[in-house]
Amino acid sequence: MDCFHKNTNIKEINTLLTAMIEKYYSQDNCTKISKNLNEKEMSEKYFSETPPEKGENFGKILSNFEENILADSVKTWHPKFLNQMSAGAPFPAIIGDLLASMLNPTLATWEVAPVATVIERNVSEWMASIIGMPKGSSGIFVPGGSFANLLALTIARNEKYGLNKIQSGKWYKNEVVICSDASHYSIKNAVDLLGIGSNNLHKIQTNSRNEMNAEEFLKAVEFYKKEKIEVIAVIATLGGTVTGGIDPLKEIGKICRNENIHFHVDAAFGGGMAFTDIARQTLQGIEMANSITWDAHKWLHIPLTCTALLVPDIQILKKNFNSQADYLFHKQNSDTEKSDDLGQYTILCGKKFDSLKLWLLWKTYGTDFFRKSANNRLKVTKEFFHYLQEDPELEPCYEPRTPLQCFRFIVPKKKKNDIDYKNKLHRFVRKDVISKRNSFFNITKLKGIECFRLVLINPLTELIHLREIAEEIKQSARKFIAEN
Repeated sequence: MDCFHKNTNIKEINTLLTAMIEKYYSQDNCTKISKNLNEKEMSEKYFSETPPEKGENFGKILSNFEENILADSVKTWHPKFLNQMSAGAPFPAIIGDLLASMLNPTLATWEVAPVATVIERNVSEWMASIIGMPKGSSGIFVPGGSFANLLALTIARNEKYGLNKIQSGKWYKNEVVICSDASHYSIKNAVDLLGIGSNNLHKIQTNSRNEMNAEEFLKAVEFYKKEKIEVIAVIATLGGTVTGGIDPLKEIGKICRNENIHFHVDAAFGGGMAFTDIARQTLQGIEMANSITWDAHKWLHIPLTCTALLVPDIQILKKNFNSQADYLFHKQNSDTEKSDDLGQYTILCGKKFDSLKLWLLWKTYGTDFFRKSANNRLKVTKEFFHYLQEDPELEPCYEPRTPLQCFRFIVPKKKKNDIDYKNKLHRFVRKDVISKRNSFFNITKLKGIECFRLVLINPLTELIHLREIAEEIKQSARKFIAEN
């Protein structure tokens, strides 16, 4: 192993790394969220035309990381970082990421990753149980929600037509996939990759919270049934990307079950609702799902990526993705599926030990912590919604069901019908406010009109932070109006 220790001193590295992490986590919340470096400055500082010819001391490189790369990067673990559906990561999960890399197993085979295989099986069963799937449900960890959605639709297609037809390449006729007009863009990518084609993606209209209209969905199913057009799958969203909305899972699930249609729930964001006190009524119908996507790197704050694709019977994964690679996969002495090769349950071969990050955090904090954290996020979201309702200059776009709030600045009456003016105002304000580097939030279009979008899952974020951001927004908006 000496060749791997070149230019490194393990004790020195350990001291530097420990001090850096401790300093990073104990930073004052009043610090700027990022530096105001432009693209040109970043490129000049970090882009090199050629790789280094000779190496240098790793401790020096690590110090450079702290002084420059860390200092110049966006602080995602900041109470006013509300831009993404992920925010920082707690210490045990980061250590889990480090230890997984240190072990460096490939979870394709039991032989190389026996402990990792059992832990992944175990954690996926925990997740399936918590979210409300039938007893015995399980799953597999994959690199991201988009990948999980692709695999879910692959299963739906294969189950609809049978593997023989799929393998012959002569399966396609005139099929459709149904989702809402607010579904994640990965659904479009998935149907194109699978040869279904995004022109055959039927998007059901949504309400003001971007939730699928159940009546319109039923009409679509009845229309395709009458026209003898196969519906390969229906994708319901639990926690929409733009608004955090929740599709009517119970109504969709019943129809899918009656019509023998694959029912997939994209709970990449909204899976965290499973830990809340209102989980039972909010998730009603999810027990009928044939597959579920859940990103632990969102509400559960695991370092990216940490996604589970959950199914009622894990053997459906093996049926669709097993390979005859006898140089890799070997039958174990035991007949228990717990010792089966996970590479037979996914299209991945190089498979990371992502479940360790979640396992370590879950073991350290316990389910009770996740419950308290999830309920607190809903509490803060509700407080912010009421604050927006009472503010004469701001208006919420909807009453949120998950920790994601969109809202707008109320323009002067003479401009209330000028959509272009409204859009310009909101774009200007967002750019102006985040340029000060005190906060980081996003902007989006909801029903064609720009609005501010704040993802409220960051456990450090409290109402006081949101009020401060709102004040900055109002000041900037007034400035725009005065000049326009």
